[in-house]
Amino acid sequence: MGITPRTKALLAMLATSSVCWGQTITVDISDDLIDVNPDTATIADLPGPDGHISFSEAVIASNNTPGRQTIGFAIPTSEWTYLDWYFPGRAVVHTVGGFYWRVDSEVTIDGTTQTAFTGDTNPGGGEVVLWGTTIYLNADGCSVFGLDNSSVSVTGSNGLIEGNSAAGIEFFGGSGSTARNNSGGHIQIDRSSNNVVVGNTVQRVRVLGWIANGQPAANNRIGGPAPSDRNYITGMGTWNSQGWPGGYAVQLFNAVGTLIENNWIGTTPDGLHQGHEATTMGIYFDDENHDTTIRGNRIAGILGRRIGQYPGVLGTAISIYGSGSGVSIIGNTIGLNANGEPVLGSVTGIGTTNYYLGPVQNVVIGGTASGEGNEIAGHLGTGISVANTFPGVRISGNSIHDNGGLGIDLITDGFATGVTPNDPLDADTGGNGLQNYPVVGAASSGAAGTDVSGALSSRPSQAYGIEFFASAGCDASGFGEGAVFLGSTVVTTDGLGNAPFDVHLSVQVAPGAAVTATATRLSTGGTSEFSACVPVTPACDPDVNCDGAVNGFDIQATEEAVNGDFTNFCQSSADLNGDGTENGFDIEAEEQRVNGAPC
Repeated sequence: MGITPRTKALLAMLATSSVCWGQTITVDISDDLIDVNPDTATIADLPGPDGHISFSEAVIASNNTPGRQTIGFAIPTSEWTYLDWYFPGRAVVHTVGGFYWRVDSEVTIDGTTQTAFTGDTNPGGGEVVLWGTTIYLNADGCSVFGLDNSSVSVTGSNGLIEGNSAAGIEFFGGSGSTARNNSGGHIQIDRSSNNVVVGNTVQRVRVLGWIANGQPAANNRIGGPAPSDRNYITGMGTWNSQGWPGGYAVQLFNAVGTLIENNWIGTTPDGLHQGHEATTMGIYFDDENHDTTIRGNRIAGILGRRIGQYPGVLGTAISIYGSGSGVSIIGNTIGLNANGEPVLGSVTGIGTTNYYLGPVQNVVIGGTASGEGNEIAGHLGTGISVANTFPGVRISGNSIHDNGGLGIDLITDGFATGVTPNDPLDADTGGNGLQNYPVVGAASSGAAGTDVSGALSSRPSQAYGIEFFASAGCDASGFGEGAVFLGSTVVTTDGLGNAPFDVHLSVQVAPGAAVTATATRLSTGGTSEFSACVPVTPACDPDVNCDGAVNGFDIQATEEAVNGDFTNFCQSSADLNGDGTENGFDIEAEEQRVNGAPC
């Protein structure tokens, strides 16, 4: 029986309704058939002779009708037969060629309308799958909501892709688009600028440009300062035929001005477990990149495990490869889970790799201002590795601890790893110029702070920043690491390359802790490995009750502390004579100091 003109008119009325953004075109069939003129059909021509509106017909009519349209969905469950075994609870709109899946005028594609029509039949995801090809949004200002397992390419500008599940999202060309609150799948920015990626839970984010052709991916933001801006990027990878893993969570290729902020990268969304077990790089710098900021992220769980006969692991949380300049890595935790435990480390925390057109210039890891230092811990190997061609990686103000290898390892021109001995006048070459480390002679601490003395021998007549760190104990190598940043000073070497230092730091350190130091040549930025450790001894300050006077009350406070009452004792330990125990000899030592005896 044919469709009467009256029925056709009623269907057209139901399928198109006036909204604030123009009209809504409602797709009511999963088969992507076309029985309207693709060159001229407008909303007024829908539905066609078959009485239904397919997705291609909706796109055609939207393209040919002035103004912004909305494409909605109301596909009966009786139509949900295509790939129903693979996509249960979803309407799969399928096409063979998808030639007309190209949006050339401003439109909203709203998959949530299908959910409103049939209910939430696919918990955790959308109820509409656009299957068979990619939907291309060539016009500016397009939006896509509520699709599942669909591929969307935004080639226009100022688009919004929000609330989709298991989607492949691409921004190609154009600028100013946003991917927000999508789950599953991946997001790729390709030769597109000023885009924002926030609130997503995805496997991978790629930022790709083409600098040589004048098409960098510029000023894109992944994450942001607000909790709602955070992306959870779990990682992606595969195993090759020999069982070795390979893959990354975030890739930068020919990108300029990228900001990666406040994301959780490499872990499950709760931050407690490793994400994908084939992911070997958390943030991967590839080819040429400039002016990248990596700030306030949790990067952990980047440890690809080999499968097959022979075991093995690969993994670098941040891998700096290629050429370019300007990398700022500040305020991140690298290797720690959401509870702050160093149990999700990689092989290397931050690694630099040689490149024939490199190296990357002006790399800064950490800083001494509030919140700039990174915490780098729990890695099987090195905390930070500086390849032999990198001349000036500045490493400052970080907390580096509980790593299996050195906290900082400068690689020699012979590719040797491990502690690099100091040399006369610092003439050797390699990573960071194999900058000599300071030699710490002594460290003592009390209520007034910590005093550290020693010397640096390096290049003559140069200014160096010396930074001091404390750890509960010394690294097995005898050098480093540096769990707590204590402070810094600046020294200038004399004509023979020598510069002594005797510094008072306001931070108190427990006796027996290990103090170490690094040196950074200020003109080039290259930072040394950690120095050899020295144990902290109690400072000689007879004012043990911190009342500003030295008298009998200090003797009384010492006696109380030796007997377990530290109420009036302001120093960290009552072992005033440094013999490792708190007893009457410490009371005697305090009596002598109060009476003027030297420490």
